[in-house]
Amino acid sequence: MLLTEIKHNKVMVFNHYLGIDISKKTLDAALIIKEGEIVGQTKVANNQQGFKELFSWAKKKGAKNVETLVCAEHTGIYGYDLQVWLDDNRLSFSFVPALEIKKSLGIRRGKNDSVDAVRIAEYAYLRRETIALSHKPSDSIFALKALLGERKQYVRTRAGLLARKDALDQYESQESRDRRDNIIQMLTQNVESLEKQMMQIIKADESIYNSYKLITSVKGIGLVNAVNTIVYTNNFTSFQTARQYACYCGIAPFEHKSGTSIKGRTMVSSLGCHQLKAELSMAARSAIINDPWLRKYYKRKMEEKGNVSGAHGVVLNAIKFKLVVRMFSVIKSGVPYKVMAY
Repeated sequence: MLLTEIKHNKVMVFNHYLGIDISKKTLDAALIIKEGEIVGQTKVANNQQGFKELFSWAKKKGAKNVETLVCAEHTGIYGYDLQVWLDDNRLSFSFVPALEIKKSLGIRRGKNDSVDAVRIAEYAYLRRETIALSHKPSDSIFALKALLGERKQYVRTRAGLLARKDALDQYESQESRDRRDNIIQMLTQNVESLEKQMMQIIKADESIYNSYKLITSVKGIGLVNAVNTIVYTNNFTSFQTARQYACYCGIAPFEHKSGTSIKGRTMVSSLGCHQLKAELSMAARSAIINDPWLRKYYKRKMEEKGNVSGAHGVVLNAIKFKLVVRMFSVIKSGVPYKVMAY
């Protein structure tokens, strides 16, 4: 038996590994025993009753709650209730970035929810000596995540109306233009109100506020990117390194070369959270303007690439990666970032 983790002042011994593939309405689960053998699969509803049914099923398969490690992918809001239930019932669990699981298991054929559940269980079993346990997000994190979702809807709707204004303004009646402008103004006010509410939540939580002050000391990181990072890292507890989080965002560079015959370009994965990636693009553009070192870095890299097509995106991505590294660095050191003057 493997002594894997210490939790609640007791040594945890994991003999069963429960992989869960989370979707909006259902959970697909696969159970692996300590010898690596799959002993069963099932599907339950993604709700409180489904959670109880899942662990009742696992018990019938011989799994004891205190000896079972639950593993699932980060799925945002769809996995929140499960995390809360697992934490409240003092169960050991780890929520892992999807890309990390995909990369760790190599090339696999076929994909569906039940197959994914098996792969997640395999990941937990194979990484049983190093896997980091998770805990449920705080009420503040969950509230901020909900506000981010609401803000995204308003911003997207406002952007669509502004685009329509630019394209069709001369063809519309004054009444139509007035109605559209009123809606744009209302949406702008809603966004401002949401951002004020976010700051109230941040300031009311000492741990989150400390993180917020540290990461916003990094030039380019404003309210939205700070809240994004705090929420999606569960206040820097869900990812152990900056590179892991960068992979989750889809901005981490990967080499593609082997020996002397394969010399592909260093590229980022197409997988990742596109919303986080887009917001970090805005942060990178701001950093180029406000950070002398990054401005110099951007100009030098563009000159090296000869301003060829696509160069801007490659260099901008490198700056996004540097911003993520800086955020994790200031959290680790506890010291605000100091801009280097050049």
